[in-house]
Amino acid sequence: MMTSTTQSAAAFYMHVASKYKRAFLLNRLVLPEPKTLIPEIELSDGINLLDVGCNNGALLFALADILQRFEFHGVDPNPKNIQTCNKKNKSSSIFFKTAALDQLPYDDNTFDFITAANLLRNLQQRVRVIDEMHRVLKPCGKLYLLEGMLGNEYKQKYDKMLRQTKFIQPRRKYLSRSCLLSKSYLIIAEK
Repeated sequence: MMTSTTQSAAAFYMHVASKYKRAFLLNRLVLPEPKTLIPEIELSDGINLLDVGCNNGALLFALADILQRFEFHGVDPNPKNIQTCNKKNKSSSIFFKTAALDQLPYDDNTFDFITAANLLRNLQQRVRVIDEMHRVLKPCGKLYLLEGMLGNEYKQKYDKMLRQTKFIQPRRKYLSRSCLLSKSYLIIAEK
């Protein structure tokens, strides 16, 4: 027989679990898979790449399976994400750091490529973070930003935001869908 405390705890758990399940399913429906970036990046051995907001490191681990000589860095503000990535990391060429995204812990002109997937929607200081990516990108380096777009309102919002950054004339295109309810909107900017 369940006590009222046990019943309320079970009800609370079911409430939280249903919200988490809905959020997870909604993300799968709306947010593009970060690995969608792989065919877009001009891959070659010897590249130096930074994944900003690397989350679980899935993009970097997938790229490491493709390339022989490389140096990949992942940065995320959530220490639990970095801890998980470090536990899964079997490569001596992939490095993860916890850091604020508007103060990247790297020198100027460090990376050939920078990637960020499903990141902008979660940031308050979007322009500042993108300008920080510009700072650590090498001359002629490329930035790949991937976002799920539900409608033109989001596209116009991101286009306006990009005009405020240090990147000049970024290219924009829609990718084949990697999520069900939104288009995958890719921004490629060159320094």
